[in-house]
Amino acid sequence: MGQDVIRASTGIPRLDAALEGGVPRGTWVAVTGEPGTGKSILCMHFAWAGLKVGDPVIYVTTEAEFRDVIRQARQFKMYFDDYEVHYLGGRPPLRRPQLVVIDIFSLLKTARQLTASAEEVDRSRRYAALEIDVLIAAINEAYKILDLVSEARRSPRKHDRLIIDSMSAFWADRPAMARRYSYQLKIATHRENVTAFLVSQYAMTTKSLAGDEPIVVRVGDDVSELTIGEFVRRFMAGEFRGDTYVLSIDPESLTPAWGRVYAAYAHEDRRELLKVVLEGGGSVTVTRDHSIYTLRGGRAVPIQTAELRPGDVIPSITRGCGEAAVRLRRVARVEPLGRGGLVYDIGVERFENFVAGDSLVMAHNSTFGFGLEHIADGVIHLWMDDVEVAKEIRRYLIIKKMRMTNHYTRALRVNIVPGEGMKLDLI
Repeated sequence: MGQDVIRASTGIPRLDAALEGGVPRGTWVAVTGEPGTGKSILCMHFAWAGLKVGDPVIYVTTEAEFRDVIRQARQFKMYFDDYEVHYLGGRPPLRRPQLVVIDIFSLLKTARQLTASAEEVDRSRRYAALEIDVLIAAINEAYKILDLVSEARRSPRKHDRLIIDSMSAFWADRPAMARRYSYQLKIATHRENVTAFLVSQYAMTTKSLAGDEPIVVRVGDDVSELTIGEFVRRFMAGEFRGDTYVLSIDPESLTPAWGRVYAAYAHEDRRELLKVVLEGGGSVTVTRDHSIYTLRGGRAVPIQTAELRPGDVIPSITRGCGEAAVRLRRVARVEPLGRGGLVYDIGVERFENFVAGDSLVMAHNSTFGFGLEHIADGVIHLWMDDVEVAKEIRRYLIIKKMRMTNHYTRALRVNIVPGEGMKLDLI
């Protein structure tokens, strides 16, 4: 499949091999994971590989000053300051740069310029540095500085690499907007000859379920019941091809619905678990801060399990033959259990919930701040084992998807090596 596709090297040989030679040009790649997993170093490799072959690079950094990026990159023998660098918002470059940097100061200056222009129409409009409209304006200005586009030609004259580390800064205070902002960015700045690495950072969730809790899964026309532990393991291993859905509930109409799974997560949690027992039988076991939907003022709203009380009404889905239907069940009691272990959670589109447990009660999922996954042509995910359990740092990388690529589908071990950067090993 990959032989007829022009590809851009990631700068990491084993990752290129896993991608049939690299990322297809024009692809938007979401780089996702927790802090400390190596996302920024992966972006450095991608930028450095581009500079070495003559690709102009636009590097947006919101998590660190670019001088710190340069300093860290030097440790891996990547010398960005050997190239012509222009900081957006500074003095106009005397000659065409090879690398345009957009940092928080660039975004602040762009925000001021947009505010000044808007005042002619609406004096109340004020732009902030970390607004998606400001990011879009800054990237389009970088295209012009690099002389990659013109009024007559929308696509860059040559291949360009765009890195945004990270996108999460633009929806930190409104994670529900992640998907909309991601679409807005791609529509406004995507070009057929631009290959982008876009970082989405999220913190480890503690809102999880015990691994033996059942959920209802649909892949294509096949519907099955799996434990959430088995589902997450298989989802993360790439076993499910195509869109994967889980049974959920529309909180407004209280009717069954299917929600597409966009993320899955497993981690160690040694705290006490809680078992929610329903009147008439049935239960679900979750971490203390996981949320279960209950009726408040006639509406289904998520509250932390530790706050549930006997008599609270919880929506659930009936089992058995025929059409699935929502049934309202009352909480009998909430029991503390022993210490937890490996626990699981999933991210679900539309209503951000799924039904779980032997009574299929309505559980709120964790909003991971993803959103890039919905617009991305490829997803490279990084994670690490719980350091308190492993007693060491063990990082991993997996290619969750990549268009036009018969990519490697197993996890790769990540090692950060002084003088070399990111190295990947087969597990």
